[in-house]
Amino acid sequence: MTNIDAELARLREMPVHPRLASIDAAVLAGVAIHAAGSRPLSGTVFGMAALAALTIGIAGSALPGAPVRAASIAPFGAPPALAPSSLLGGGE
Repeated sequence: MTNIDAELARLREMPVHPRLASIDAAVLAGVAIHAAGSRPLSGTVFGMAALAALTIGIAGSALPGAPVRAASIAPFGAPPALAPSSLLGGGE
């Protein structure tokens, strides 16, 4: 560990590279170039996506699904008679 500490101390004492002073300007210029080249999506694209989502949602709720009966998760057989899970079952 002392070798790593010595290397880090030596790295800390080294002068900063001169090109690091202009890194902020270079990054912001790159972001500006990227933003200028991209187009925002039109309202038509958002409208088509909304229509597709609405169609899928209505079709998914309109189609009947098969009823699913879950198996008992009681770890030791039948659940106790006064357990909250059996009281809330509603006489099933």
